[in-house]
Amino acid sequence: MDSVGIWLERLIFLAGNSPFEAMWFIFFSGGWIVVPILAWVMVKTIWLYSKQTAYDAKKDWILLAIDVPRLHEQTPRAVENIFAHLAGAHSPASWTEKWFEGKTQDTISMEIVSIDGHVQFLVRTTRGFRDLIEASIYAQYPDAEIVEVEDYTLRVPSLYPDREWEMFGTEMIPVKSDVFPLRTYPEFEDKVSGELKDPMAVMLENLSRIGPGEQVWFQIVMTPIEQKEFQVKVETFVKKLTGQKVEVKESLLEKAVNLPIKGMGLVLETSGILGTPSVPPKKEMQPFSKILQMSPGERKVLEAIEVKASKIVYTCKIRFLYVAKKGVFKKQKTVSPFVGAIKQLNTNDLQSLKPETKRVGMNATLWFFKESRNRERKRRFMSAYRSRSNWVGMPGYTLNIEELATLWHFPISMQSRPPQLKKTESKRSEPPINLPFAPS
Repeated sequence: MDSVGIWLERLIFLAGNSPFEAMWFIFFSGGWIVVPILAWVMVKTIWLYSKQTAYDAKKDWILLAIDVPRLHEQTPRAVENIFAHLAGAHSPASWTEKWFEGKTQDTISMEIVSIDGHVQFLVRTTRGFRDLIEASIYAQYPDAEIVEVEDYTLRVPSLYPDREWEMFGTEMIPVKSDVFPLRTYPEFEDKVSGELKDPMAVMLENLSRIGPGEQVWFQIVMTPIEQKEFQVKVETFVKKLTGQKVEVKESLLEKAVNLPIKGMGLVLETSGILGTPSVPPKKEMQPFSKILQMSPGERKVLEAIEVKASKIVYTCKIRFLYVAKKGVFKKQKTVSPFVGAIKQLNTNDLQSLKPETKRVGMNATLWFFKESRNRERKRRFMSAYRSRSNWVGMPGYTLNIEELATLWHFPISMQSRPPQLKKTESKRSEPPINLPFAPS
């Protein structure tokens, strides 16, 4: 034990005279073990990224335009059923597929675009999932028309500033933890008449009002995930909310870093250098549950969280982009109505979505290098939108199929009839003449 005392005295002496020498002393006394662990983590990350990038480059992506009949009585619940069916796209990679092939989960992007006022619903996916997409939609809308079309994002410049075009884009991000739910379509139903007031009606109306030379793009990138991951997250959150004990598991890196520190502390304590060895702590009592002390509002929040977790979930990213010729570019004409339409789903006690402006979205209030920073943001945002990236930008968050069906669904025929919303009377083999895309 004398050697331990000598080591501690040496460390205290160095720390008091030269903190730099003290750091080197700790490093050569065993702290170096952290370095190869960090290096190993970095090598693994770079290897996995390179493999996944190569794997993604080989995917065959397609864009499908969807038109529904003018007369239908379907509500957003039909689209919720579609999203539930699309969860079958979840295909977790095995250890070999992940680390040697770079296999990644295919995403599905649900989109609504307005080009010169012509509104179109689209789905972007890999060719292998086309049958899944079509079967899901035809099961709910037997007379729908689905055709493969050219990617509309390739018709505008990718770099800005541009001589003819200007753009604005942002992501919609949650204000709170994604365990909290948004306001969903069942809450838009009139309790007296039973009529559902379409929450998307105002968005489609605004999309149909833009003129020649203007384009508005709305995108929800959905990544199918393992449902258990979100269930565990919700269970942990609920336990904290109700005052129950939560076990915190350390990662492998945390264990490697903390082990030498804990071991040294144990040695010093056992040797008596730090004083009399402490008495073993008593077994902790189970915390008292806070459920009985909750207010009606708090219980409502707890119930809403558990209801959200009861349905299938996806990891999602929501993007909004407005691009137009400089002569007709009017940001407030499109951005404010879009944000207002999304705010219909916001609540103060549960979840809210807001435009991101600090890191990703264009921001006119930046203090330093405003033009160059916004120019770089435009480039990155356009690239991320075109690739339907599920990782560029802000972190993704979890939405369940009911929330997704509220954000993206076909218009309810008796309520939402924008003048230029493209619909088809019956199933056809060729795309409509005025579809603003050319078949690929």
